[in-house]
Amino acid sequence: MGIMAIVASGIFGVQPMCTERDFQMALGTSIQGDHEFIARAVFDDYVERAQEINSEPKDQTRSPIEQLELRLQQTVQADILFDEFLDSLSVLNNEEDWNMGIVNLRRSVLLEARKQNNPWPSTIWVDVPSITPVPKNILLRIDAFLIENADKDTQDRFGATRAKLSGAPDTCKAFEKQAMERWGAFTDIIEPYVDNEVTSVLYPQLTQNIETQTLVSWINKNITNTSIKDKANLQFAVWKTTRAQQKQEVVSLIRDARIKFGFDPWSRGCGEQNYSRQSRIKNKLLQKTAELQESVETTSKTLLQLLSAEQRQQFEDEQ
Repeated sequence: MGIMAIVASGIFGVQPMCTERDFQMALGTSIQGDHEFIARAVFDDYVERAQEINSEPKDQTRSPIEQLELRLQQTVQADILFDEFLDSLSVLNNEEDWNMGIVNLRRSVLLEARKQNNPWPSTIWVDVPSITPVPKNILLRIDAFLIENADKDTQDRFGATRAKLSGAPDTCKAFEKQAMERWGAFTDIIEPYVDNEVTSVLYPQLTQNIETQTLVSWINKNITNTSIKDKANLQFAVWKTTRAQQKQEVVSLIRDARIKFGFDPWSRGCGEQNYSRQSRIKNKLLQKTAELQESVETTSKTLLQLLSAEQRQQFEDEQ
C-alpha cells in the first residue's frame, strides 16, 4: 500500500469502528430481556457518536501530512470511543458468556482496524479464533495483548507514514522495527494454532496454488488405469513434501527479517533501503518464491504427461 493510499484511506471511514454485524456476531446470542434494550441503546448511542467523528469535512487543500495528522486524530478519537463503548457494555452483565463476547468484539474490531493506515499490510495480526477454535486462555492472552499494544501499534503505523512523508527514513525504520517486534510477540501467542488455513492469512504471498491439487483429484476421479493413478498420487505426495519444506524456508526468511532485523521484506513501508542485509534477504526470498512457483509448474507438467492427448484435452475442457 502506497503512502498516499494510506492517507486517502479515510474515505472508507474512521477505524476502529464497531458495526452492527460486529455487535451481533459477538454479543447477539447473549442479549436477553432488559439487557437487550439497554445494550441496544448503548450501541445506538455509540454509532451516533462515531458518525460525528467520521463527519469531518474533506479538505483537499490539506497537505498529505496534514491529512495524515487529521486521520490520526480521528483514529485516536474513535479508539477512545470504542473503549468507552466496551466499558459501558461490561457493566451490564457479569456472566462469563457476556464477558467473552466483549473479548471477541474487541479483537474482531481492532484487528479489522489495522487493515487501514498500515504501511506494512503484510504484517498481519491474524484473527485466529475466527478461523479455527482456540481455548479460552488463548482468547484472553490475545485480548491482553491488544489492550497493551493496540494504541502503540497505531502510533507506530502513523509515525512511520509521517516519517516517510517528511523524508526521515531513519525515523521510519525505527517505527518499523518496533512494529515488527510487536508482530513477533503476537505470532508467538497464536503459533500453536497456525495451521495451513491460518498460514495462508498470516503469509498472504504464500498462495495455495490449487492447480496441482485440482489435477491429481481429476485423475483419481476420471482415470481408471490404476498404474496412472498410483504414479500421480506418488508424484503429488513428493510435491507436497517438497512444497512444505519450501514454504517453511520462506516463512523462516520472513520471520528472521521481521523479528531479528526489524523490517518487512514484503512491504515498502519505509521505501527501498540499500542495506546489504535487506537486499540479501529480499533476493533470497524472491529466489525461494520462484522455486515454489516452479515446483507447481513442473509437477503439473509431469502429471499431465501421464495422460493421453485425449485425456489432457478432457481435463482442460472441464476446467
